[in-house]
Amino acid sequence: MTSNNKRRPRQLVIASTAIIGLGLAGCSAGSSEEPSSDVFQLWYGFEPGQSDAITDLIAEWDEANEDVTVEITAMGPELNPPSLLPALSSGEGPDMWAGAVGPGQPQAFIDGGLVVDLTPYYCEFDWGSQISDDLAAITTVDGQLFAVPYSIESTGMFYRKSIFEDLGISIPTTWNEFIEVVNTLAENGYETPIGAAGQDAWPVTQLLGAMWGTAAGPEGLDQTLFGDGAWTDPPFIEASDAFVSLQDSGFFGPEPLAFSYQATMADFYNGVVPMTYTGGFVIPGAQEDAGENFDDIGVFALPSVSGGPIYANESPGGGWYINANSDKADIAADLLNFLFFNDESRTQMLQGGLVPPGEVNLDEVELPSVLEELLAENNTYRENGVIPAFLEVVTPGALFEVQMDEVQGVLSGSVTGPQLSESYQAAWEAEKANGNTLAAGGSPEC
Repeated sequence: MTSNNKRRPRQLVIASTAIIGLGLAGCSAGSSEEPSSDVFQLWYGFEPGQSDAITDLIAEWDEANEDVTVEITAMGPELNPPSLLPALSSGEGPDMWAGAVGPGQPQAFIDGGLVVDLTPYYCEFDWGSQISDDLAAITTVDGQLFAVPYSIESTGMFYRKSIFEDLGISIPTTWNEFIEVVNTLAENGYETPIGAAGQDAWPVTQLLGAMWGTAAGPEGLDQTLFGDGAWTDPPFIEASDAFVSLQDSGFFGPEPLAFSYQATMADFYNGVVPMTYTGGFVIPGAQEDAGENFDDIGVFALPSVSGGPIYANESPGGGWYINANSDKADIAADLLNFLFFNDESRTQMLQGGLVPPGEVNLDEVELPSVLEELLAENNTYRENGVIPAFLEVVTPGALFEVQMDEVQGVLSGSVTGPQLSESYQAAWEAEKANGNTLAAGGSPEC
């Protein structure tokens, strides 16, 4: 299982490979003819026979552009299927595709000169008005943007509104206020104030990652990811100590390692656990699993451990790349501009359950209340800066394994705060020495 799958389920289930033709007749699945010059080849991870907001918008763009026919290939279960790199390396492959972002193969695409530098389009179409510098840094190398991030996901502290109301609890905006909230819940009989799902490990890494991010802030994370900063610098140690303190205080319950994510969420929906830190990916399933309690679920942004500002958080589910060997780069950029930077498209995408990059207009859509709250929190705090929702998007997979092992050590009482940061830093140094970390990012330079 990949670290991406451990983190959260994908929104789209991919069953097999198929080709779906959009637009002109004669480009349907099964055609053995060579693509004509006006056929635009696109690879995208979705289930054959189904559609989502992206495919609907692509069909809309395709219909409006009569001189181009979009042909979509539904990819396999991985964002970067095994057939992609050989196809690109041989000068073939799609004109554009949606793939993974972060260290690993995406970096190999960039280093191999297989993808188009999107910076000219970024500047021409003013994509920077929606893509924050912190988000752009994930797919930028030496001031050049190589992918448009999409399917943005965010995390927050999910809570039961009725419990907070009954106990007179206000939403905390500082770490001290947050600790007061947890103490109040514990004093009023909630044995597990914060559901940790320690058996699976990955859910509670999201809380630790958020605590690290809020303590270091965007600049501290940037310095660590791309500069000479370390995960053992004071802000990270402070956050690690605070995380251990949550465990030592019993705030994760008497047996945090005994509960899976599924069991933890069931207790949360039933009101046994009043809070749990998770992401927006849980919302579609919660609408069914929580039943009549779904509207009682709220969410708030985690305050900073160090007393700093609250930050927006977001991580891309993937990124859109253009093949360096394609003669349709301008066409691809026009489609990207239509999909992610057109107000009507962004509204349609959001209504369809996919979050575009940047601040979203919540006035034009009807969303589940908890999703609207999550996005509104990000809109509120975006001006303070943006931190990753999931550190595993911007760090090598080996670090995620270390992080999961170490948080389970914390939950068992065998790992201290400094040990937690030191183990992560040691793994980081090893991956950095092997060239497995992200290349220096920065914002695209116009």
